[in-house]
Amino acid sequence: MDALPYNKLFETLGSRIKAMRLSKGLKQKIVADACEIHRGNYSEIESGKRHVSLRTLFKIAYALEEPIASFFEDSIFITCFNNQEK
Repeated sequence: MDALPYNKLFETLGSRIKAMRLSKGLKQKIVADACEIHRGNYSEIESGKRHVSLRTLFKIAYALEEPIASFFEDSIFITCFNNQEK
């Protein structure tokens, strides 16, 4: 079994979160405050530099009023996990 490309996965996840936030016209500080995390840490999540916990993902999803599954609809997630099943 090959290792998953974690850096690429977290970059893609962060990009998805950022796109959702921007589509709602929200500033990072607003979402970070709603999630009770430091804005700098939130910024690192969006840039893919910080690996995010499931708990924090739920907080972000709640703050953005999005289902957590919507973060993982990118083809990279599907491709990576489908390749792992072989």
